[in-house]
Amino acid sequence: MKKRINTICGTKLQQALLSVENHIAYITLHNPPVNAVSGIMQEEILKICDYINHNDDIWVCILHSDIKTFCAGVDIHRFYQSILDKDVSNTQERYYDGAQALYELRVPLICAVHGYCLGGGMCYPAGADITIAVKGTLFGAPEAKLSVVGGCGHLSRILPPQIFRDMCYCGTLITAEDLHNKYGGITMVVDTQENLLPTATQKAEELCKRGPLILRYLKACMNEQEDFQMRRKNQAEITYTRYMARHADFTEGISAFIEKRDPHYQGK
Repeated sequence: MKKRINTICGTKLQQALLSVENHIAYITLHNPPVNAVSGIMQEEILKICDYINHNDDIWVCILHSDIKTFCAGVDIHRFYQSILDKDVSNTQERYYDGAQALYELRVPLICAVHGYCLGGGMCYPAGADITIAVKGTLFGAPEAKLSVVGGCGHLSRILPPQIFRDMCYCGTLITAEDLHNKYGGITMVVDTQENLLPTATQKAEELCKRGPLILRYLKACMNEQEDFQMRRKNQAEITYTRYMARHADFTEGISAFIEKRDPHYQGK
């Protein structure tokens, strides 16, 4: 039976939930209606990652959602408020802290994805060791439509250069089937959402058979050798978003999205 961890270091978990069973940690994204990443979710992910890294009884981690979609990216309303507060860089940096913590977990991370995986939400499967998605799941990086610099770093881990550049420039959506069959960007595709978590659990159980020590050392070795450099790439996105935030087009892009209208850019 799964053991639910309700509180970590005095913080009651609300939007990133945690349970543990048979050496497997389950992180459940839970911020209806679309799992937009809020400040609360960010902080809870950081606390959960720290908990996992200090718990020798956890050998593998599964990240999934219990609502209709996996993750729609950063909470745009919160991001817009950060523009008004002139705090864009700190808001973006805190988000990447959570994505970085998941990538740097000392145990293998399995992402189980369904529905939509958009914007900053793509950091999670892009930084995972294994990703399993439901047929028809849509992946995309629509940040440029909002005049936000995003997607440039993490997408390079799961897509060929010109495909991920097209996605960043145009906001192109890619299905789970194409991401798997054409580009090898995810590990596996399952037919239905009902099969998603059981399949992820089965994969986690397979990894657990190797024992915890080889999993930790192997992951550390692979992360060290990988030319992904997530921390450097995330910092570049923060830097260039800071540059973009100096311009009126930046505010216009976010405002147009919130007001559900076409943006009117002036190159200023």
